[in-house]
Amino acid sequence: MCRPGTKRGPPVLSKAVIAQIMLPAFLLVGHLACADDFTDLHALIKPQPGESRWMEIEWHPRVWEARRQAAAEAKPLFLMAGSGGAPAAGC
Repeated sequence: MCRPGTKRGPPVLSKAVIAQIMLPAFLLVGHLACADDFTDLHALIKPQPGESRWMEIEWHPRVWEARRQAAAEAKPLFLMAGSGGAPAAGC
């Protein structure tokens, strides 16, 4: 603990912490040297079918359209908003 009024120097990263940060980056760069490897990696990190089920729902960006459809089908209306009323995701 520091006493009030004492100065602390900048945080110092140990060699082990730096190695833990840099080693995966070096391995990844070495692994991506070939275009075929990049294609395989890209296929692995892309969302797979069934992974993001919420993306399969027909979302309405306008409440009025959603309200009209919900009323026509006698279904409830589910609203989802982010902080401050902004949309949770881009349209």
